[in-house]
Amino acid sequence: MMRISKLAFLMGALWASSACAEPAAPDPAIWGPDDLRRVMIDWLSSNGRTAPEPKAIGPLDPRLTVAACDKVDVAPRGASSTTFTLRCKSPADWTFVLRVDQPVPPSIAKAAGEPAADAPTWVIVVPKVELPKGAILTAEVLEERKVSSPPTGQAFKSIAEVVGLRVSYPIGPGAPLAARNVARTPLVAKGENVTLVANGSGFEISVPGRAEQDGYEGDLIAVKNVKTGAVLKGRLERGKMVSVMQL
Repeated sequence: MMRISKLAFLMGALWASSACAEPAAPDPAIWGPDDLRRVMIDWLSSNGRTAPEPKAIGPLDPRLTVAACDKVDVAPRGASSTTFTLRCKSPADWTFVLRVDQPVPPSIAKAAGEPAADAPTWVIVVPKVELPKGAILTAEVLEERKVSSPPTGQAFKSIAEVVGLRVSYPIGPGAPLAARNVARTPLVAKGENVTLVANGSGFEISVPGRAEQDGYEGDLIAVKNVKTGAVLKGRLERGKMVSVMQL
């Protein structure tokens, strides 16, 4: 009976010590969302900008973990952009794009003593997400946003203007979408199926073909006759038709 009592006492002591143990200290080699926000706040403060509340910096997944960085390079995406690129190269290689949402002070929101509601506004188009080079613009990834100062450059004013265009220069979320960021989408892409058409005196022949290069309507492009393998030149027309001299 004495041995059982001693065993119960030892087990109880072990349980109590484990229950009272302090939680494991955070791993200094691992960073989370708060560390990235801290880097952003430090950069803003050191560059004479007002640092917002941490919750205004994002978007960041609360489960995010990255390797701690010796030196993080912070760069704004534009002269007046609220989107910033954070890049680490040592000891790890990672990049994040963060948006800093700051409330407009009342002194700026009002013009000449007028209420903010009466102040002039302009509409710009901004991406909701990071858009890489080559992405085709859709209404789902864009939004129209009101701003209190005239947009610079050839900024777009409506989503309808840009749907279907291709991104020619990467742009981050919240940055004004301008003409320099986009280009027309080719009517056909290299490797895409087309129809080769040859016209003669009172006849027309068409055969399947394949584009050998990207092309816009009206371009003279190289195409391949799928049946013969011959590479020809032809004028690209609507409906992905290519007019050639002969087949």
